[in-house]
Amino acid sequence: MHVADEIRAEAVALIDHHALGVWKPNDADRHAAVALFRFLETGLPLTGEQIRSVLVHTGPLAGASESLLGLLRSTAGLLDETTVADGPAGRDAVDHVCLLLDAVALARPAGE
Repeated sequence: MHVADEIRAEAVALIDHHALGVWKPNDADRHAAVALFRFLETGLPLTGEQIRSVLVHTGPLAGASESLLGLLRSTAGLLDETTVADGPAGRDAVDHVCLLLDAVALARPAGE
């Protein structure tokens, strides 16, 4: 499987797990997703630099789900490879990651 296909598959799995209640994003997951969601709200494409910036500068992400962090790191790497990211599989993978970020950013905290 290619990197873009792997990223898409992981994003789909997390979306499904979230929708089914198998995976409940915690505060650190939501914090990262909200920070990236703000970039998406500008209407400009997400970049690898933006993802890495959020992973480094948004405060403690120590409690974030390793699956989400790994997916974001992989997505940042994909976005750095312009020819792959601009291809159909790359765009589809990034679209699915953005859908996941939307869902996590808008999710209610676990206690509510």
